[in-house]
Amino acid sequence: MQSTELSKQRIIQLYIQLVTQQELRESKLTARMAEEMQKLESEMGMKLNLTLSEIHFIACIGDHGPINVTTISEKVNLTKGSITRISKKLWKLDLIKRQQLVDNKKEVYYRLTAKGQKLYKIHHQLHQDIEQRFKSFLDKYTPEQLAFSRELLEDLLDWDF
Repeated sequence: MQSTELSKQRIIQLYIQLVTQQELRESKLTARMAEEMQKLESEMGMKLNLTLSEIHFIACIGDHGPINVTTISEKVNLTKGSITRISKKLWKLDLIKRQQLVDNKKEVYYRLTAKGQKLYKIHHQLHQDIEQRFKSFLDKYTPEQLAFSRELLEDLLDWDF
C-alpha cells in the first residue's frame, strides 16, 4: 500500500512540474508568435498589438468563416460583448471584414481580409508544427499506453481541485 501512496505522491509532483513547464513553453510559443507578428507588422507598416484572444478570434474565422458572433462566441469561449469589442479592433486594423446577408440585415458575418489571412496562416503553421512534434513524441507509446493516457487526460480535464 505504501508503494501506491509513493506513486501517487510522485504523480502529483510530476503534474506540478508539467504545469510549470507548460507555462514556460507557452512563453516560448508567445515569443515565436511575436517574432512572426513583428515580420508581419514590418510588411504591413503598422503595429497590431494583438492579444491571444484576438489571435484566436482570427483563427476561428479562418477555420470556420464566414461566421457570426454567436458561433464565434461558442467556439472561442468568450462573451458576445467581447466578440463585438474584438471585432471592432480587428476591423479597424483591416484584418477582418463584416458582411450581412441580403435577407437578414441584423446578423453580421465575419471573414478574413488578405492581411487577416496572413496572420491566420502564421498562427495555423505554428500550431501544426507543435502538433506534428507532439505526435512524433507519442510514437514511442503502445496503443494501450495511448488509450490510458487519453483516459487520464480526459479525467484530468473533468477533475476540479
